[in-house]
Formats: sequence, structure tokens, C-alpha cells
Amino acid sequence: MKDLLKNKYFNQFKAQYNLIKSLNNTLSNEDVFTKTCSIMDSLFDENADDKQLENWKLELQIEYGEFTTIYKKKPIAFRIKEPEGWYKPNENNRFFWLRYQQYLVQKKNWDQNVIDTIDETTDEVLCSLGNPKNTAPFDVRGLVLGYVQSGKTANFTGLINKAFDVGYKVAIVLSGIHNDLRTQTQIRLEEEVIGHSNRGVGSIVKNDKNNFIHSLTTARHDITGTPSNPSYNLGGNKTLLVVKKNKDVLEHLIELLGNLIKQAGNINIPVIIIDDEADQASIDTSDKAKGEDPKTINRLIRETLMLFNQKAYVGYTATPFANLLIGTNNQTDQQGQDLYPKDFLIGLPKPGDYCGPDEFFNAAEDADDQRPSLVNFISGEDEELFKSIKKKEEHYKIDKVPSTLKEALMSFLIAISIRHLRGQESDHNSMLIHTSRFTLVQTSLKEVIEEEFLNLVNNVRYTPSSKDVYLIKTLYIREFRFKTSQWNKATKSSYKTFSWPEVYSKMKEIAKSISVMELNGDSEDALEYHKYKEEGLNVIAVGGDKLSRGLTLEGLSISYYYRNTLMYDTLMQMGRWFGYRKSYLDLCRIYTSEDIASNFEHLAVAMYSLRTEFEKMKNEKISPIDYAVRMLAHPKMMLTSNLKMRNVQTAFQNYSDQLHQTRLFSIEKDVYKKNMDSTVNLINKIHPFLQIHQPDKKNGRTQYHVASNVSVELIIEYLKNYKTYDSSTKSSTDSIINYIKVLNSEKYNELRIWKVIVVEGISNSSVPNQNADLGPLALSHTVIRGNSAKQRMFSDRVDVKAIVAGNQKNFDEEINTESVSVPKLFIYPLNPHTNAFSRVKGVGFNKDLIPIGFAIAFPRTPKSANEQIYLKNNTVIEK
Repeated sequence: MKDLLKNKYFNQFKAQYNLIKSLNNTLSNEDVFTKTCSIMDSLFDENADDKQLENWKLELQIEYGEFTTIYKKKPIAFRIKEPEGWYKPNENNRFFWLRYQQYLVQKKNWDQNVIDTIDETTDEVLCSLGNPKNTAPFDVRGLVLGYVQSGKTANFTGLINKAFDVGYKVAIVLSGIHNDLRTQTQIRLEEEVIGHSNRGVGSIVKNDKNNFIHSLTTARHDITGTPSNPSYNLGGNKTLLVVKKNKDVLEHLIELLGNLIKQAGNINIPVIIIDDEADQASIDTSDKAKGEDPKTINRLIRETLMLFNQKAYVGYTATPFANLLIGTNNQTDQQGQDLYPKDFLIGLPKPGDYCGPDEFFNAAEDADDQRPSLVNFISGEDEELFKSIKKKEEHYKIDKVPSTLKEALMSFLIAISIRHLRGQESDHNSMLIHTSRFTLVQTSLKEVIEEEFLNLVNNVRYTPSSKDVYLIKTLYIREFRFKTSQWNKATKSSYKTFSWPEVYSKMKEIAKSISVMELNGDSEDALEYHKYKEEGLNVIAVGGDKLSRGLTLEGLSISYYYRNTLMYDTLMQMGRWFGYRKSYLDLCRIYTSEDIASNFEHLAVAMYSLRTEFEKMKNEKISPIDYAVRMLAHPKMMLTSNLKMRNVQTAFQNYSDQLHQTRLFSIEKDVYKKNMDSTVNLINKIHPFLQIHQPDKKNGRTQYHVASNVSVELIIEYLKNYKTYDSSTKSSTDSIINYIKVLNSEKYNELRIWKVIVVEGISNSSVPNQNADLGPLALSHTVIRGNSAKQRMFSDRVDVKAIVAGNQKNFDEEINTESVSVPKLFIYPLNPHTNAFSRVKGVGFNKDLIPIGFAIAFPRTPKSANEQIYLKNNTVIEK
């Protein structure tokens, strides 16, 4: 009874808090909290004593204090010009937005910080659009950059509600290319925008004649089910359409809207078009040099926009590479401007509970990152099988479940069992299996998985002494209980672990509830999570392209992925394991190949780099029309397809105010010997100037050997002789040397004098000591890096994740700053006895031959600020 009363108080409190905050967003959070407490004192008439109420308020104060701490980052906005000031949230009708906001609070029980993020970011987008109550025409194009599986739909749902509030008459959502995704989006918007029959938002506040939204599409029928010439007042009603990016659908949409606009008397009808997954199908891949017409989907989207005098196009994507490479000068009389986001680019802040590339990969390249890897490599048996299938007719090769896939199935059983033990009994649980784009291969795979999984389930339920149960138990102890303990230690988390009897007992209960589905165009299976709200859906999803983008796999924990691609955007979108998984992140696993894992890791670094650039440029008053965003390159992978990269230009690689370090190492003896010789050669030349920097409390026990006033010529000579791993583009010596030479030129006259710092290791009982002689410099200990990399062993390279720990780059700076005052070359003599180097055979490491890593901390070089990084759009004329 007390819990019910407390929940009622909390729900009412949150609803009131949210309402007050929405009606007056100038109030501080503290003031809103105080006002809410005062209202609740008079509003809450249940039988609760004063002590209970005070305790509840204290809990809420702690919770709301937390969200103000979590929500630090603001959306990043690039605009062609400052907003005109027409949009004033508190002065507009807020019926639809407030209703949606209360729905998120009361029905979905979302955290306040998440709702605040949606509110603030949609305000940023809306104020960038044209004023729908003004008679003047406008044509606005923009892009919103989110994260894969991060809640972009919730964001544009909020935007649509606000757009209807301020006077937009038509909202069109372009929802992917598959029926499943369109239907999923339609159902979501019917619940959270339309609210008919007291459903969804309608259960919060009913629709009335002044606040009513008509939908010309339904969950069952696309726009093609609507007559081309219906009697409907497009100018007088608020209208929503959810359509997929399909030739027939869009042609019918254009015909329908054209007729309705004529019926309305060709008056101004402001429209907002939301392009979900804006980098898919919407991009024009025609060759302008050959005079080709725009491609079909792109042409039809632009022709839809041309029907309206007042129009706003807002693309949403987590992979903006193709959108940022659209030609800025692409325009035709019939289709108008192309879809380049000329007017604004909004970067959404990372949600507090979101688990993305940073959580699965060491994107920040932090040497202090001690988290155990959630990525497991598949066996040679698995890889050979799927690599051998080159065409659909070879589906017959799949006649059994290979070894690592079977382990992944066992992992899924374990993950669901633990989630149930943690009290997540009604949550959905999904497993992704994606190995081929061929539906025949997917069908064959589903059949053998069904058979194998049924055997597993029967053994779990009825034969506790079976080999399968023994393997599951071993897997649980090695892979889950151990790694969860490591994860808790590394991240100060408190994920609960359980004994094997507890896990096994729960597994016997839930095993029979798991189904295997095939998700592709030939299958009748469908992920209908909404039908299992009470008990949760437990599903193993076998599929291909349909699982690659847009479609959400609720509660995804185990992913078995062998579908490589050399395109950034395609690869990132295939990573369906990103999303909100904080309550069970320690249970998530990705089973994939070494090469795919490496490509994902590079992509994680590329996205980190892209967002870092956004952060740096947000205060520069620069817009997408006069600044070409730079994107990190890769020697083998492409940003997007060749057809979308016609406007790519290689840009100067700028290391200003950046730290670059080696993390990948060869396994070849000659490379280690070459780098050792290069290092000894440098030490010989600077040894007379080396001084010992004694450890202090601030910098721990690490000892540094420092030479100041080293000429740039010695640095360049060292880098020329040092050989980095072939695909290590971030720390490529060629690009670094090029940067240094450019900054040494008369134009800049910078980076002339350097510091060289040799980092000496410290003793560690877990790794055998290795001393080292770097010519005349004798070191008692080498640096331990990569000892936590045991689960990330590549066959053709060594990955130590990072070599620079903590704030080492600033160890001798007099002021507390993130930047360094002079360029620094750090040399890391590495201990060869760590887990990471255990795969290197035949080198014969000793004090005269050890792995050598380097890092360079570059100071800020403002003069080179416009010569930024990597690849860019050559049609953007930069100011």
C-alpha cells in the first residue's frame, strides 16, 4: 500500500514539475522544484503523513539533482544565420507538445533529463525553420545528427507536435524503405501525436475540434490506399502522413497533394518533411558532369517540396557522411534545390543512459580504460562457412550451427536468465544473427538454429548432466560472472551477479519462452513487441538488410554478426547493438570477426572525431553552407558508396590541440627492430640533454626522462624511420610529418622546438618485469600496456587500446589546461610480457629489443584552424 501511494505521489510530482517547467522555462530547476513542492502540499490529498511526504521530497530532490548534473551537454547548432526570433516557446499554443510531454512522464515514465533533452533540441530545430504564420515563402533544409538507436524517433515526434502547435499544417514523415519500419513509425505517431479514441496521448488530454490531427495513412495502408482526388481540406486541417521512400508511393503522394493544394485554392500550406534515415535512398547519386537527371527517390522528394511555398525539410540520421557530401550547387528548375543541409546542422547531445560506440569500443583511446571487452571473435569454422557463401544458391552449405554461433545462443540463454534475476522479467530480450543478405541463406540458417536451439532448451530443462549444460555453466562463469565483476571494478558499477544454481534454475523457467524468427521480405514473421508489453518478447532474430537500419530490436543483448562492408555509414547502421542498455550492458556481447571488429573500432574513432570537431566549431558562428565538415579517412574503408562520394576532396590533416598515439603494432620482428633502432638513434642524440623528472603525488609514481629544446629536424627524422602498423591512419607518421612540415613553413613558423619525453614504467606484480637499454639510457622498468586486452587478440596485429594514461600529456605544464604549451614527443618503451604481446612469436624480446610506442601532444595552432581534417565536400565554398 505504501509503495502504491509513493508511486502515485512521484507520478503526480513529476507531471506537475514538468508542466511548470514547460510553462516557464526561465525558472531555475531549484525554483521549479520548490514551486512543485508547494503545489503538491495542497494537491495531494491521499492519506500520507508529513514524515512520509518529507522523505519522498528528499528522494525526489536527489533524483532531480542528478538529472541536472547528467544533462550538461547542449545541442550543437550550425546555422546559416541566427534565428529570426519568431519562435517563442512560452508564447505559442503548446497543446500538442505539453500533451506529448505529459505522456512521456505519466505513461512511459521517462527520466526528466531525457524529456528536457528532447524539449531543448526540438526548440533548436524549430527556431531554425520558417515561420508558418507569416505569408512569406520559405525553403529551409537542415540535418539533425543523432546516435544509432538513440531515440531519434522520440525527437522528431516531439518536433512534429511542436510544429503543429506553431501553425504547420502538414507533416510528412519519410520512414525508410521497408514496410515494417513505416508501420512501426505509423503506430508510434498514432500513439504519440494523433491520440485518437483516447489512446496514447489522447489518454492524457482528449482531442477537440481545434486540436485534431488527421492521418491520411494507417498502420495497415500506405498512402497508395488513398484515392488520388479525395474531398479533403488540406489547408484547414492538421494532416500527418507516414510514407516509405518508394517510387510508386512518392509518385502517388505528389499526385494526391497536388490535387488537394488545388482544392484549397493554392493557398500557403506550410509543410514540414521529416526524412528518417536521411542518408538512405534520399541521396542523389547521378553524375552531374554527364548531365544525368536526379535519381528517382531524390527527385520525388524534391518535387514533393516544390508543391509548397512554405516548406521545411529536416533530415535525421546517425551517419551523416553522404548528406554532408551532397553538392551545394545541385539545382534544377523542376526539382529545385538538392537536399544539402544548407540552413542548419543540429548535433544531438549523447543521452545519459545511451550505450554507443564509446561503450563497446575504446573510441577515446584511453590507456586507463580497464573495461573487459564485450567483443568476442568467431572461430575459424564459423568464418570459413560464411565466407564460402558467395551466392544465394550456396545456402545448402549451412547444414549445422557452427561452434561460435552455438556459444552465442548459449550466451543469450544466460543473458535472459540474469536479466530476470535482476527483476527485468517483463522486459523484451532480443538476439541478432546477421550473416548474409541472401534470404535463402537466412532461411537455411534459421532452420538449423531452430533445431539446435530446441536441443539446447530440452537439455537445459530435462538433462542437467548433459554436455550442453556443462558448457553453458562454464561459459557463464568465464564469460559473464567474471566479466561482470571486472566491469563493476573498472566502471564503479554495481551489476548484480548470481550463483550458477540461481542462474540455471531461472534458465529452466524461461528457456521455453524464446522463439526464433526470420526477418526478411520473404518471411511472414514480424517483431510485434507491442503485443507482449506485459510479459516481454524473447526472440532470436535471423535476418539481413531488414535488420540493418531503422528497425529496433528491443532488449538486444547478444549479436552474432558476420556481414562486412567497407562503407562507414552501412557498417555503423548495421550495429544494432547500440542503444539504451545501461541496466544490462555488462551482459551484451558482439560475436564477429577480427576484421569487422577492427573496422567497427576505427568507425567508433571516426565518429568520435566527427563529434569532437562539432564541439570545436559550435562557437565559431559557422554554417553548413560556408564550412565543409571534415571526416576521418581510412586506407580501405569509404565514408559511403562511391556514387555518393563524387564531391569528396582530400583535406589537410590537422593535429592542432590533439593527442595522437600508436595503439596498433605489427607482429613482424623486423618492424620491432626498426623502431628500436630508430629510438636508440634519437636517444643517442638527445641523451646529454635528458633530465629526470621525479615522480610526485600529482603524477603518481611514473618517472619521465625529459629533453627540452629539441629541434624539429630530429623529430621528423625519428618519425620517418619509425614504422607504424599499415592501417593505423590516426597515427600515420606520413600524415604527422606532413602536418609538422606545413606548420614549419614561413606561413605558420610553428612547431620548431620540441620536448622529448621517455616514459619509464613502474613495477607490477601481475606482469614479469622487463628492463630496457635505449642506447645510453638504461631503464629499470618498461611501461605496461595491453594487459587487459586478453579477450581482444587479433591474429595479424597487436592492439593495446591506448598508451597514454590519464593526463600524462600535461604532466609538466605549469597551468591546469587541456592544451599543451609546446609540442611533445612521448616515447613509450613497452613491456613485451603483457597479454597483448603474447601473440607475437619469434621476436626474442629482451632489454635490447622491446616494443616501442609513441605519442605526440600537439599544442593549439590557431593559424591553421581552417586547414582541418581528413575528407570534405569540395562544393562548399569556405569563408
